[in-house]
Amino acid sequence: MLKLKTIKLQKGFSLLEIMVAILILGSTFIGLIHTFPYAMSIIKSSENETKAAYLAQEKMEEFYQSRYGDINVGVVETKQRLGGAGSYLYYFQRQSEVYYVDSDLENSSEIPTDDIGIKKITVSVYYTSSLSKSEKIYTLNSIIIEN
Repeated sequence: MLKLKTIKLQKGFSLLEIMVAILILGSTFIGLIHTFPYAMSIIKSSENETKAAYLAQEKMEEFYQSRYGDINVGVVETKQRLGGAGSYLYYFQRQSEVYYVDSDLENSSEIPTDDIGIKKITVSVYYTSSLSKSEKIYTLNSIIIEN
């Protein structure tokens, strides 16, 4: 009988396979790490827009609490910071404007001769975007009708 030489199969990974696996995992990990700062700036931008919406709604609620005749026409609140240094509101500015609405449904700062009893309120909140580092504006409009 002929004896056949048995070849032992080596089990495990070669050094080259391990280096390739580390290279693939490392490049994937580095790619993921670079997405975190961008994701955080998107989250911060969304947070700022939500705060701006709440600040605009807060001012609008103040107008809703007032009577029609007590709401002055024109720039009611000039563009100014909403908080002092150290406050989270420091980076937000708000401006409120009220105008009569005439029969053509156009804004008018003067009392129209045929006052139809409608005022348009515009509240604008200004803040800086985390993504583009530019000023963004959140605007809320509403109509108040005389009872």
